[in-house]
Amino acid sequence: MWGAIIGGAMGLMGANKQAKAQDRATEAQMAGFNQYQPYVDANLEGSQAALGGVLDTGVYTNDTYAGPNAFQTGTANAMGNIGGNMIAAGNTMMGQNNQFGGNANNLYSQFQGLSEDAKRDRLAAAMGYAANNGSSLVDAAMRDDRRNLEENTLTGINMNASGTGNMNSSRAGVADAVARRAYDDRRADVAAGIQDRLIDRSLAQQSQQFIDQGSALNSAGNANQQVMSAYNTGLNTLGEGANFGMNAGNALQGYDQARLNDDRQRFEDARDFEMRQRMNYQSGILGKAPNSPSNVAVNRTDPYQAAMGGAMQGFGFQQQYGDQISSAIGNSKIFNPLFGGSGLGGFN
Repeated sequence: MWGAIIGGAMGLMGANKQAKAQDRATEAQMAGFNQYQPYVDANLEGSQAALGGVLDTGVYTNDTYAGPNAFQTGTANAMGNIGGNMIAAGNTMMGQNNQFGGNANNLYSQFQGLSEDAKRDRLAAAMGYAANNGSSLVDAAMRDDRRNLEENTLTGINMNASGTGNMNSSRAGVADAVARRAYDDRRADVAAGIQDRLIDRSLAQQSQQFIDQGSALNSAGNANQQVMSAYNTGLNTLGEGANFGMNAGNALQGYDQARLNDDRQRFEDARDFEMRQRMNYQSGILGKAPNSPSNVAVNRTDPYQAAMGGAMQGFGFQQQYGDQISSAIGNSKIFNPLFGGSGLGGFN
């Protein structure tokens, strides 16, 4: 019996000391957490109240989109209308001047003809012109000479020959021949001068005609350039009108798109406001709260189990050595309170 009592008492005393040591170590590990715990609790409580206030207030519900003003929409509408008018005007100009391509082909053909005409033998043409038109001019120029020959010179020769009785004489024939030769020489000189002047006139006229034709073609070409320029002006006007209209349309579309974007943003804000606030609260407040130390050891010491184990070991020890120690213990004050001993409590 004494062995069991002593073993149990010793086991209980050792277990109590071990348990108290473990508790003191745990308290030391929890010191930092316990120091901040009141402040963390207070901040959590305040944050919860702040979150409630934010959720109760909700999202901003006043206007968040500054729409276009009257100047902007008025200008955009005016530019759009002007653009339409410019498109119509440009189209009309193009329709009125789209023949410049055909004109250019016609002018090219005429220039080709003029180029071929430049290769023509102008002197031969002038000589032909003089030959075809010189006889009548020579006759007109020799009219007085012919009349003087026929009415005066030859008549006088005949009258003199008749008066002297030499009507058919050789002298009369010679005189007649000399008179006619003088007339023919005069006619040849006059014809040569007239033909020379006719040739010069023809060459000058042909040259002037060539120059005039070339000038006319150049002028027509310049005029056709103006026609093409008018067509291009119409094309540019049409394009500028399209730009005016598209720019005005893009501006008005931009205003509408900005309003739609604002409507969508307000819808998403209203839909996601509470979720975002709670997520921010979770990550920004709750997520940063201090945790309990992760290395706190659990106190698994069981004094009663230790006492029982010690008693069982003491009982076995008593069975083997009880008689030897019984006389040695006697009336020890440690185990006998009746004789002034302190009992098992002295081991606490």
